[in-house]
Amino acid sequence: MAPDSAETSRALEQCERDLDLAIERLVSLRLDPKDEDDAGEGFAPPDNAAAHRAPAPALAPAGGISNRGGWVERLMGEMASAGDVGDARARAARFLGDFLAAERDGALRENGMLKKAVLVQYHRHKKGEAANAELRRQLAGCQERVRSLETDNYALAMYLRRAQPQGGAIVGSFHPEVF
Repeated sequence: MAPDSAETSRALEQCERDLDLAIERLVSLRLDPKDEDDAGEGFAPPDNAAAHRAPAPALAPAGGISNRGGWVERLMGEMASAGDVGDARARAARFLGDFLAAERDGALRENGMLKKAVLVQYHRHKKGEAANAELRRQLAGCQERVRSLETDNYALAMYLRRAQPQGGAIVGSFHPEVF
């Protein structure tokens, strides 16, 4: 006797998170009316049905899936199109392999981007250090010129003091900043 959809729904609700348990419960419900005479055995299609069944289609490529929802939809589609428990396990294994390969590819791509970012930062840091070294060199040159000017100013001041007569001021009109 074939169960109705209420029994199927109840079996799926009870095994919501455990795929293997859900498959076992659905198999125990004997959903295939051709297998009603094999009541004591597990779900197995008759030999002639297995011979006429088309081969399982290959999994869709994972290239376009970029979020969790897409992966969940793909898994649900694969499990819904599985013909039996063995096919479901094979599809789940292929799906898991594709998922892990996509995750690995994504991690490698992110790693490459991080390496490039670190390299760019390193070059910027080196350029900054070179610019700082050039500024320090220019500052040292400016400080040397200032010291030289101070020395020259002191020498001029001493020369002017010696040139002045001992007791008096220099006669005439001179610019005040020179003295």
